[in-house]
Amino acid sequence: MATSMLDGLPSWVRGVAVVGFPVLVALYLLLSITGAIPSALSSEHDRLSVEQRQAKEEQNKQHDAQGQAQKEQSSLLRLICANTAKSEAVALECLRGR
Repeated sequence: MATSMLDGLPSWVRGVAVVGFPVLVALYLLLSITGAIPSALSSEHDRLSVEQRQAKEEQNKQHDAQGQAQKEQSSLLRLICANTAKSEAVALECLRGR
């Protein structure tokens, strides 16, 4: 009689009825720990790793751009100093940089 009650059910429901819910949960946890079943945490970790790598690349690009802008600004300030200097010695000191 018991098998006739399970005949119309999906196979996973029959599996739970035969082995029990705690065994099924333990089997799932074992398979997810060993990597046989990809867990939601690992896929989330992978996504965050990619986003973090992209953010780091963007940060490096911004840092490089700021460094280039700082060099250009320093060069312009040296030229302004040299152009406004009262003597040639001061102008040479401005262009030499410190």
